[in-house]
Amino acid sequence: MTFTDREILSTATHPDFRAWLARVRHIGGCQHPVHLVGHTMTVDAATGRLVHAFTSAEQPHGRLTIACGNRRQSRCEPCARLHQGDTYQLVVSGLAGGKGVPDTVRRHPRVFVTFTAPSFGPVHRHTTDEPCRPSRGRRGLVCGHGRPLWCLDRHPSGDALTGSPLCPECYDYPAAVLWNAHTRDLWQRLHRNLYEGIATTRGISRTAARNTVRVAYAKVAEYQRRGSVHFHAVMRFDGPTPETPTPAWATLPLLVQTIRTATRRVHLAVPGLDTILRFGAQLDIRPILPGRGGDDDLTERAVASYIAKYVTKPDVAGITVDRPIRHAISISVLPVTEHARTLIRICWTLGRRPEYKALNLRRWAHQLGYRGHIASKSRAYSTTYTALRAAREQHRRDQHQEDTHDDTPDAITDKHWTYAGTGHTAGQAMFADAIADDLQAARDAAQDVRAGGDRDGP
Repeated sequence: MTFTDREILSTATHPDFRAWLARVRHIGGCQHPVHLVGHTMTVDAATGRLVHAFTSAEQPHGRLTIACGNRRQSRCEPCARLHQGDTYQLVVSGLAGGKGVPDTVRRHPRVFVTFTAPSFGPVHRHTTDEPCRPSRGRRGLVCGHGRPLWCLDRHPSGDALTGSPLCPECYDYPAAVLWNAHTRDLWQRLHRNLYEGIATTRGISRTAARNTVRVAYAKVAEYQRRGSVHFHAVMRFDGPTPETPTPAWATLPLLVQTIRTATRRVHLAVPGLDTILRFGAQLDIRPILPGRGGDDDLTERAVASYIAKYVTKPDVAGITVDRPIRHAISISVLPVTEHARTLIRICWTLGRRPEYKALNLRRWAHQLGYRGHIASKSRAYSTTYTALRAAREQHRRDQHQEDTHDDTPDAITDKHWTYAGTGHTAGQAMFADAIADDLQAARDAAQDVRAGGDRDGP
């Protein structure tokens, strides 16, 4: 009998196997669940009567198993898939209404914007119909380190050279790292500039502009092959609230103009860096249509699916890693390109400097200095992840007719839970993977029935 056979047999013959299977199905086949031990006791304060007791001793293997909730597909595909669906609902409700957002937002001006990073030096590009860096007017030209400023190769999409600099010595690695580390600050300045632009255009104060029209947004960060973060964002004009119509002058052209002007004005001086940080010159702004448009038109469902996809796949193979780096010595063996390895080492080196202490560059070296959320939104854009998860949990309780004892008057609840490990055994992992596959197949079949084969959303 092989090791795998022994593991499967050991798991399947355990007395708690059926109860464990039910629990794993309950948490969606999570690949790296968290185990807790403890209890939750609900007592009637007036009488001291025990109303409800829930303990880990009653659970399979004597511990409560909960889903890890990791959004990264590389860490836990079932939990990432659930997070992707939540992100889709969050974004699409801000475009089409629902989840507490009025459907009148479909009549508000809305755009899909891509904000790029600036150049930190020429890099190899993915091209199919022309050389990476044509030699037109460049043949014979070299940088100060003697390297050519052209490249006649055609790099396929998976080429490890794509995104790496033509000359590593010329590439501004510190600026590239500090750009990633300051994108949150740059975005905040951009958001303020939007209202300054509206105020200037209308000849009113910024406070008056904010009281008349609001710019709601949802955005997601994506890594380019060169290791720099750029943003994809949905941006929408509202009245003072999402429920109120926009003023007649708050048109789609004004939204586009305001975004372009505000982006150009964003700049940030960083201590120890000669370069002023700005957004890149490339700025793509496309209107979002309320229904189905032509082949080149953006629709609500397509945009929501696009953003949701990047939330669970934030890591780029060979560029970032999905776990923090604990020791400098491990950098040399990371499965990344030499370009990414240099960016990580720069993070580690700059992290020693006192002027960058607040950036926590060593903590975020595995993300090349980026320390923001992969996905974020303005408060008024739509619902929240917390609300979506609460609604899903309540739906599950209603289906199973579970009593939460929330209606018990003067109830006192005591909760005491401690961490007791994570993950599955080898045998458990095989059953959990099968459960996750079955649940996804059922979701796919149900979605095909609901949408008539239309698979825009996750």
